Amino acid sequence: MKKDGSVFTLENEELLIRVERHGAELTRIYDKKAGRDILWEGDPSVWGRHAPILFPFVGKSWEGTYRHGDKTYSITPHGFARDMEFAPVLCDMDECLYRLEDTPETFEKYPFRFSLEAGYRLEGRSIEVSWRVENRGSEAMYFMIGGHPAFRVPEGKNIYDYTLVFNQEKGQGGDSLDALSYQAPDGEGFREEALAGTLALEAGTVPITKGFFDRALTYIFDREQVKSVGLLVDGVPYVTVSCAGFPYLGVWTMEATHPFVCLEPWYGVCDRKGYEGELKDRDGVVSLNGWNTWERSYTIRIE
Repeated sequence: MKKDGSVFTLENEELLIRVERHGAELTRIYDKKAGRDILWEGDPSVWGRHAPILFPFVGKSWEGTYRHGDKTYSITPHGFARDMEFAPVLCDMDECLYRLEDTPETFEKYPFRFSLEAGYRLEGRSIEVSWRVENRGSEAMYFMIGGHPAFRVPEGKNIYDYTLVFNQEKGQGGDSLDALSYQAPDGEGFREEALAGTLALEAGTVPITKGFFDRALTYIFDREQVKSVGLLVDGVPYVTVSCAGFPYLGVWTMEATHPFVCLEPWYGVCDRKGYEGELKDRDGVVSLNGWNTWERSYTIRIE
């Protein structure tokens, strides 16, 4: 374990990972055995992030606003946590934990008292990403939260060397999975029923071919269809994200350049086009009673 005040580095014989206080963001996964970086490097000229935490919203809100009670609030896409400084709570040889709490500034755009803890535990070739949300008020709190890890295309390869593989961890019945239904956002980032479809699979897999991301720049799989999703490179396992129980899973790449593929487990989803209802009725929102806590985790495994 190494630290410089703003970045923690955890490592074992297999992997080295780095986590920054800014956004409590995982910014590096280095595979020591293969001698290569797995996570996108965050080139600001392309996409300046690596694996941001989406909180307290996932995706865009219609017209950049939402309603709660009798008030309307402005909110940026994916919320504000990814752009804030978290306080370190714990860092030892194989784990680090950060905390974000509400401030007068957050309360102006998100009227809830909260604590968000984000943790990373390194074990062998796996990284467990955990979240703990605490409602520090007496009334119900409504929020969304999601992961957004971007896995770079290996050197000498391109996106068309990737194959997506779904639900093929032990006990998940991947061999019988022949299709997944998906939703998709329009060019402005809002879901439209007309863009929904079905992704055909062969034994749980589908190659990323030219045009794959033309029909849906972001594939949104709902209803807990996806328990795990992985990437194969030339048919060889590369990385797997295990997210059983998550209601949504997004698969996204940067338009045109395709330097990475994001595999994103979510509790929550972008607004439907034209949605003007209250926050509590938004698709995918989590309701947390006063003074209660909510905990979830997902795992990234480097194959």
